[in-house]
Amino acid sequence: MSGTSNTHKVVMLGFPQAQVLDITGPLEVFSRTARWLVDQGYCRSQPYEIELVAAQAGPLTMSSGLELLVHRTYDEVETVDTLLVAGGIGFREASGDASFLAHLKRLADRAGRIGSICTGSMILARAGLLDHMAATTHWEYFDELEHSGEDVQVDHNAIFVRNGNIFSSAGVTAGIDMTLAMVEDDWGQVVALAVAQQLVMYLKRPGGQSQFSNHLKAQSLETGRLQKLQLWMLDNLDQDLRVSELASRAAMSERTFARRFATEVGLTPASFVEQARIRAARRRLEEENLPIASIAYRCGFRSAENMRRSFIRVLGVPPTQYRERFQSTYAADTALQTE
Repeated sequence: MSGTSNTHKVVMLGFPQAQVLDITGPLEVFSRTARWLVDQGYCRSQPYEIELVAAQAGPLTMSSGLELLVHRTYDEVETVDTLLVAGGIGFREASGDASFLAHLKRLADRAGRIGSICTGSMILARAGLLDHMAATTHWEYFDELEHSGEDVQVDHNAIFVRNGNIFSSAGVTAGIDMTLAMVEDDWGQVVALAVAQQLVMYLKRPGGQSQFSNHLKAQSLETGRLQKLQLWMLDNLDQDLRVSELASRAAMSERTFARRFATEVGLTPASFVEQARIRAARRRLEEENLPIASIAYRCGFRSAENMRRSFIRVLGVPPTQYRERFQSTYAADTALQTE
């Protein structure tokens, strides 16, 4: 960690009409991590100190109407290790405020690490902190981010992007994923996974994961027939999902089905099935202690070798290595207890 003491100072830069979860989500990750480390005996004193600052002390009104209490203004802050910038509907006013941007740049120069949540990336860009860098934001603001700085390279897929010590994350809850990645940098994967479990997160997502899950994409389709079919496919990955079977279930010819599926979904049926099976297998590898062959069968690969080939082609690593890197603490502990 950076800083002048053993306590890592996390400062969240807020503004009127910010999104409350952009602020409280990441700060809760650091707070929960600090408590877990002390409770587990890793630290005697609090390893993280969190603070919300703004232009004025006192109540800060969020876009939801809730108020958060600010104890210090940002011009009073001298020490900062991790600097975070929230997003929310007030980001345009904040990004056009010369005083706000000046203080952001001053604090950024002192911080060892910087991160934005959601539309907070536009504020970083307006301050010149994302020039010639890859970054991301909420999917509705991709075009705006691209023109908010000089040669900002917008990643349309990632839930968070890292450039050295500068992070940017997609909408709202992706800020939690980004913060967990910061915790992993500071304390390792075991701690980050333990905190994710403390927060009852379904999955600790890596930064390159799409902003939309397969289920969410399927639910957003306007065509009822393909929407229902996709949801069925996602819930029945161990079934026969060849084009001939899917076309029959959709009451279409194979040619018509393949064309309509690719047009409406953006993937061929085979690519959609492979991606869905890989995502399902990844979750099981991270969260369960089943043998590789059992996971392969349950996710529809039919054999461990088929799953291995798909993992190497899409992820660049075989399932065994993926499990070694990403398996949760609970699953790993369970494996040791059963040996």
